[in-house]
Amino acid sequence: MTTRPLLIFDHDGALFGVDATLVRESVWLPELTPVEEAPPWIVGLFSLRGQIIPVADLHWRFEHPARRYSTGDHVVVLETDRLPMGVIVNEVREVIDLPCDAIQSPPQFDARVPGPTHLVTGEARVGDDLVTLLDVPRLTQLPEGTQLPEGTELIEAAELPAPAAYFCPDATPAERALFRKRAMALQETAADDEGAGLGLAVVELGGEYFGIELADVLEFCDIAELSPIPCCPAHILGAMSLRGELLTLIDPRSALNLPPAARGGKAVVALLGEYAVGIAVDQVHNVVYLRDEELQPAPAALRELCGVSITGTAPYVGRTMTILDLPALLAREEWIVNESV
Repeated sequence: MTTRPLLIFDHDGALFGVDATLVRESVWLPELTPVEEAPPWIVGLFSLRGQIIPVADLHWRFEHPARRYSTGDHVVVLETDRLPMGVIVNEVREVIDLPCDAIQSPPQFDARVPGPTHLVTGEARVGDDLVTLLDVPRLTQLPEGTQLPEGTELIEAAELPAPAAYFCPDATPAERALFRKRAMALQETAADDEGAGLGLAVVELGGEYFGIELADVLEFCDIAELSPIPCCPAHILGAMSLRGELLTLIDPRSALNLPPAARGGKAVVALLGEYAVGIAVDQVHNVVYLRDEELQPAPAALRELCGVSITGTAPYVGRTMTILDLPALLAREEWIVNESV
């Protein structure tokens, strides 16, 4: 069956999907620098490790009323053969492989009338939700003649007249400080490409942040209704159906010495041998890329608690994130279920 990898995101309660192969990364919304002589839906710029990224607001792109930005918003950075572009979204949901035959053409409108409807390439049913698929090349296409800064030096919003020049004029001082802190962290240029190459999915368990290498992740999904599996230890939560395939769901809390708690609503899907398994987590927050110097050895006490299941730690939004060795975690002897029991 032919499938398409899609990144699904939430925007004002509606779900949208974009070609996941054209997604460079997702970052927390930073402070944006206003830009002149750009279309109105380009609401600002930020520097991503030395490269200028224009950022689009889907409200303006679809000719809807503007809304106030939130510190919980993300920017999904899309990249085609043109200039990379960011899109502001409320929440990045998951990455899935969607069967191509599940995608339907969008309603046909008068093609002679220009408008935002031509950014929609299809509609698809994902679980109980309807997802609108966006045409990334069209979405990221700037009008002919648009000029954006070529350098990497951006004028800080504090140097511009307030509040109209600031991309979020009604932000509180605390929100503005957080937006700026994010922008400063993102504009740091990596010493080399390899140093910025460790891609991590940031998940939350028991109020703690954990990083999982993207190379070990097949996809993320919502946890659906579980069926119990007889004669299994407590960390085996049950089995769920993922697009017709049975997926065993594992609770990693005991292996990470976290206290028992109600399972979260998300799962990280990974391979255990030849079979896919789900790791139950509270939330999937972000996708980040670490430089070599950001990865630190795990403290001895943390290694003693988690053993070979961790590879180190790294800073994340002012806290410490523990980097999991997912293959080692899944290979723990006590996690192996004796099917003959």
